[in-house]
Amino acid sequence: MAAGEKKKVIIIGAGPAGLTAAYELLDKSEDYQVVVLEESGCFGGISRTVEYHGNRMDMGGHRFFSKVPEVNAWWEKMLPTQGAPSRDDKMLHRTSSLKSGGPDPEQTDRVMLRRNRLSRIFFKNKFFDYPVSLKPETIRNMGFGTTMEVGFSYLASAVHKRPENSLEDFYINRFGKKLYSMFFEHYTENLWGRHPSEISPEWGAQRVKGLSINAILKDIFGKAFHKKRSG
Repeated sequence: MAAGEKKKVIIIGAGPAGLTAAYELLDKSEDYQVVVLEESGCFGGISRTVEYHGNRMDMGGHRFFSKVPEVNAWWEKMLPTQGAPSRDDKMLHRTSSLKSGGPDPEQTDRVMLRRNRLSRIFFKNKFFDYPVSLKPETIRNMGFGTTMEVGFSYLASAVHKRPENSLEDFYINRFGKKLYSMFFEHYTENLWGRHPSEISPEWGAQRVKGLSINAILKDIFGKAFHKKRSG
């Protein structure tokens, strides 16, 4: 490399991580020429807001969370936490945790909004909790026949464990093939642009920590036993 020539850095993906890396390289040094490659042609990755026929939609119920003080400080510098209610908070009479001295989202776009998270799956014209919860409403929505299919499918997966070579194997081992095909297969493919059979199983450990039908049943019966003893 000739003297004075800048080092070329190529970053794949224009999501929050890729854009942060590009920003930091350019902010801290003049020695780099940074190129960000993005398949979709849009900034923001899965955190972006999509406009469709005049409607603005987020790509899934994502949230920002970190236990690293430096990361939180960096984002607070870039997008300070909101200090006043937003328009939708006021219209829906919704309370939100506000930061004293933070910016007003009705006055500036450079603000991190705080939202109460609620994720649900719309399947066969009915809403289901996400992560999936096994409660009377879920069983009613699925119907008795489908619930039995889910149960036998889960028992089959519990007896015959698959080698976990992909995220598909990870989900089927924990939920059974029927529930996987209903709630996880197409949702995952639409969200990440890859079929679960093409994604590493380690990804599942981060997406559904501690969640399985076994864990759901323990939670239900544990609460029922506690309620009975308390009564």
